[in-house]
Amino acid sequence: MKLVELAQTKSDVEAMNAIFQYFDPDIKRLSKFIRMPKEDAIQTMKTELLEFIMKK
Repeated sequence: MKLVELAQTKSDVEAMNAIFQYFDPDIKRLSKFIRMPKEDAIQTMKTELLEFIMKK
């Protein structure tokens, strides 16, 4: 939760990178089930995760 707070309040890039690293295995696994190129699916999920975290 501290990483999320840092990412939200201070726009801490390192905190956001740590969150992405934490979810990276799940994102890669889930990208296999989305009907689009793997790279696009991964980028879309990361974008959605970023938007979700940045909403206060």
